[in-house]
Amino acid sequence: MAIVIRRRTILVIIIVCCIGYLLHLPNGGSMEQTNRIRLLTAPMKLCYFISMAAESLGLSDRAVVTRKIIDMAAVFKDTASEDANLQITNTYIENVRVRIARPSNDNSNLPVIIFFHGGAFYMGSIDTHNALTSTLARLANVVVISVNYRLTPKHPFPAGLEDCYTVVKYILDYKDSQKLRIDPTRVAISGDSSGGNFATVITMRLATRPVTQFLPRLQILLYPSLQVFDMMLPSHRQEHYTLVYYDIHHLLSIYLNKTVDKSIYANNHTSVKQKKHYRKFIDWSLIPSKYRIKYQEPANDDHEGDPNLIKETKKALGPEISPLLVNDAQLAKSVPTYVLTVGHDRLRDEGFIYAGRLKRVGVKVVHNHYENTFHGSISLLYGLLSLDIAHEMVADLVRYIKENL
Repeated sequence: MAIVIRRRTILVIIIVCCIGYLLHLPNGGSMEQTNRIRLLTAPMKLCYFISMAAESLGLSDRAVVTRKIIDMAAVFKDTASEDANLQITNTYIENVRVRIARPSNDNSNLPVIIFFHGGAFYMGSIDTHNALTSTLARLANVVVISVNYRLTPKHPFPAGLEDCYTVVKYILDYKDSQKLRIDPTRVAISGDSSGGNFATVITMRLATRPVTQFLPRLQILLYPSLQVFDMMLPSHRQEHYTLVYYDIHHLLSIYLNKTVDKSIYANNHTSVKQKKHYRKFIDWSLIPSKYRIKYQEPANDDHEGDPNLIKETKKALGPEISPLLVNDAQLAKSVPTYVLTVGHDRLRDEGFIYAGRLKRVGVKVVHNHYENTFHGSISLLYGLLSLDIAHEMVADLVRYIKENL
């Protein structure tokens, strides 16, 4: 009897510890509605461990497992409230799958937002971001075209980028505007995280090498990924709350279809010559001083990187992956830009640097920073786990769209 009690006690302790771990909210003390965020965090931790276990057992790459779990979860969402008062059309543009959301009570030729979802280039879809895209269409009274681009690792760079570019070119060259009932002269290119990377790259492509009848009027970037040159920015080294955990070295490995190891976090993927060349584009003085108290200046710029890693990641320093690494003359060609950054985000500082550099060269920029929230939070608009800060961010964005698009 004593043995049975002891075993049950041990089992209860293990269960309690597991629940405690899953609900633990590391580095989240400054955020509001923490109980809801805890409930969001638990399944994402489970997702991460399942994906890592599957990879360790040789069953599948962690990225593929993570994407499948998140896609399955998206199926169970209540889209009725998300899509209220909208016409939703799932179709293809030049063989690329898209979802078009437009207000059901307006048949005029409306402005357009072409949206690229985030997900570290290997996850996410038009379903995972449906709440955000539908809400923008309804509240801003615009047509939102959400692009379901190809994902890595099955489709490495530049497949997803080219899918997005294909859709953008089609819309900006659109001659029969009555068919989609859009105004191709009032187009914004937008995306969050990795989708923000695509939006920035494509907008820059069109600004420097115009190939369409019209150009985008705006770019709207939500905590965008803009560079992989300096992995020792303060926001990369500081502890943050993270909802969806991913390793940058693994992300780059599958995106580039190369082998990238963890030494990239010490900027071991660049030579001294490269550091001298690219450093001027990553200006730490544009990062707010409160974030530079501990990490005050760039590190390891006099350190020669690993030759093999330098070779494997060379493509990542180009403007098609790191659009922040271009000169001021190129940046000055950018269209008016909206940048959203958040406090709990490794991408925070490059957003500040990008917005600051655009302002310096005369580009019209609105930069809204939300300190007490995390990467990905703008999409949490519906259901029991919706967040007030998501609605605040969307309200600010809708106001900008109405005033500028």
